[in-house]
Amino acid sequence: MESRHHNLKTRQRQERHGYPDNLSLRVHRALSWLDRAEQEADPDSRFIFLWIAFNAAYATEIDDRHGLNERTTFKPLRSND
Repeated sequence: MESRHHNLKTRQRQERHGYPDNLSLRVHRALSWLDRAEQEADPDSRFIFLWIAFNAAYATEIDDRHGLNERTTFKPLRSND
């Protein structure tokens, strides 16, 4: 049986030419961690590697020049702001 990593990596290779650079890097990192998780027998380690993969996929660059802390950066936008 093929791994999820293998299937997703194949798809990523077919589509990556249309990805922005930062998305391409995030997908590559997430797939690398997914591959590592799929090789792990220990459930706790597998969970940690899957969590890292998830965070790699959704990571964004935080611009330090604006001096925002994490709470301000990730604060939900309100419709009346």
